[in-house]
Amino acid sequence: MRVDEFYNFMIKRETLRLVKEQGGPWPWTNDPILQTYKFTNVKRAHDKTTRWFWENVLDKHHNAPKEELLFNCALFRYFGTIEFSEAIGGWTENWTKHKDIIRNIAKERLRQGKKVFTGAYVITNQGIKAPKQDVVIDEFLTPLWHKLPDLVAVANETQSWQAVAIEMMKLKGFGGTGFMTKEVLQDAIHTPVFSTCSDINTYCPVGPGAKRGINRVLGFDKDAKLNNGLEVMIKLFNERAVFWPEDWVTLELHDIQFQLCEFDKYERVMHGEGRPRSRYKHG
Repeated sequence: MRVDEFYNFMIKRETLRLVKEQGGPWPWTNDPILQTYKFTNVKRAHDKTTRWFWENVLDKHHNAPKEELLFNCALFRYFGTIEFSEAIGGWTENWTKHKDIIRNIAKERLRQGKKVFTGAYVITNQGIKAPKQDVVIDEFLTPLWHKLPDLVAVANETQSWQAVAIEMMKLKGFGGTGFMTKEVLQDAIHTPVFSTCSDINTYCPVGPGAKRGINRVLGFDKDAKLNNGLEVMIKLFNERAVFWPEDWVTLELHDIQFQLCEFDKYERVMHGEGRPRSRYKHG
C-alpha cells in the first residue's frame, strides 16, 4: 500500500493551509499541482464554504428544533453557495411556506447569471425533465421535509450517523453513493441533532472519488472494482499515529474519505489523466 504517499499528500495540503493562515507569502507551497488547482483542505471545517455556513447559519440557530437543523443542512448543501444562502436569508423554519419563494429566487438569479448552485460537485436531475431548481425543491428536499421526524427519531435513539444515513439514502436525491447524505450529515454531526456521534470514526460512505483514491493507494487500476472500501479507509485512518504529526489537527475517518478523493485528483494531474474542474485563483 502507498500509505506514505497518501499521507505525504495530506501533509503537503495541510502545510499549505498553515503557511497561508500564518500570513506567509505566495506561493504557499512549492508543489506546482497544489499551486495550480483547487484542492479541499484536509479538514472540511477549514474550507471557506463550510466555515461560512457553520459560523453564519448553524451557530446562529444552534437552539432550533433538530428537524430544522437537519433540513437546513440539506437546503444549504443542495444549492451549495454562500451567495444563494445569503439571498434566501440562510434559514427556513417552514419549508411548505417558503419553498416557492426560494424557487423564485433561484429562478431569477439564474436568469441574471448569478450564483445558485455550487460547482464543487455535480447536482444532477436524475433524468427528470424539469429545471434543476424544481427537481431539487420538489423531488429531493420536499420528501426530506416530510421524513424529518423519522430521521431525528433514529438519531435520538441510536446516535449513529450510519443508522440515519441508511434511512436518508432511501430518499430520492440522497441515495446512490450516498454523497449528498454524507455531505448533509457531516454538517448535522456538529449540531444538537447528534448529542454525541457513536460511529464517527467507524463509518463513512465511500464515494466514487474515494474509491479511485483507494485503488491508487492499493496500487490497483483506479477504476478497479472495490468491495472493501470502508475497511481500507479504516486501515488508512489507523495509520495516522505513524504518518500524521501529533500536534496537528485531529483527523476523523471522514477526513480520510475526503482526501482520498483529492489524492485521486492530484494523481490524475500528475499522470496526465485529466485536470480538476477548478483552478486556484490567487489574489
